[in-house]
Amino acid sequence: MLFSALVLRSSRLLTKNSIIIYHKVYHWNKRAYSTENTTNGRRNNLYRRSSPKLQKDFDYLYGLTVVLLALEQKRRKFHRLFVQEKFLFHKKESRIIPEKILSLANEANIPIVKTTKDELSKLLKDNRPHQGIILKASKLEPIKIAYLGKQSDKMYQVVKPSTSPLNVSLNGTQPFWLALDQVVDPQNLGAIIRSAYFFGVNGLVLCSKNSAPLSAVTSKASSGALEIMEVYDVDNLTNFLNCSSQNNWIIYGAVSNYESRNNSNKSSISINKLNNSLLKHPAILVIGSEGTGLRPNILNTCHHLLHILSPNINKSKYIDSLNVNAATAVLLQGFYNNKI
Repeated sequence: MLFSALVLRSSRLLTKNSIIIYHKVYHWNKRAYSTENTTNGRRNNLYRRSSPKLQKDFDYLYGLTVVLLALEQKRRKFHRLFVQEKFLFHKKESRIIPEKILSLANEANIPIVKTTKDELSKLLKDNRPHQGIILKASKLEPIKIAYLGKQSDKMYQVVKPSTSPLNVSLNGTQPFWLALDQVVDPQNLGAIIRSAYFFGVNGLVLCSKNSAPLSAVTSKASSGALEIMEVYDVDNLTNFLNCSSQNNWIIYGAVSNYESRNNSNKSSISINKLNNSLLKHPAILVIGSEGTGLRPNILNTCHHLLHILSPNINKSKYIDSLNVNAATAVLLQGFYNNKI
């Protein structure tokens, strides 16, 4: 698609009669530039470089569960529902969710467009499994907060920048939050959100400038839990943890087996040795990035370090941890077992 043409009168790379043509290429994070020589009709690639992702103000949500939960929760603005021809399946038990989706769409006066499987696939990247349904909807944005406040017998505070604190009621147990430090893979982020919702985490906080976005891919990886669970955003995770710590929140940092044995400043506890004596205060569990784990400044804010003990730890130092979303699920299970 031709966007603009600039005649270059002098250049080391191009002749005087050359024209540079900008083509929009529909690939993630790429733009292509080419030159067309007007004298002989030759076209050559000049260079190819990365560029910022094209920003959209909407998402294409896909998958039955994700679309259903998005319509039920009504946290987004809905633009259009694309459905595959013969969307209602033949088996009666397979028609429950599709029929409910169509019913909710009709109630919300969402335009419904019938189309083919191939046309649906063109709306998504990488041939993702849409299950015959795609919902064009506004993006979900995380809620901006500053830190977690003090706790009383019945509630605790979530402090927002420049606004009144949000009072959150307690359900009889100590509040437990999850903080993510530079988890950049949307599949991992989605899986973590799913685990956090499953285990009843009270809140999930991240720093959006160095985190995967709350995208349609993230929602699909969460099996729709993103549509239900609020996600919070802070400008500086270190400040968030320090300020929360001053309000009697205990900070736990997740580390690998290798880090647990080689950190001389802090002792590390195996998750299977976590006990109720450590859970008498509101707590925040901090999970690090997929590659490097927790940053040093985040480690310094932690009161305790946690690791998952492996029976094969002495056999290979190169496999000393789980994938970040699997490790998070195991750690959350450990906290859950000690809270009930």
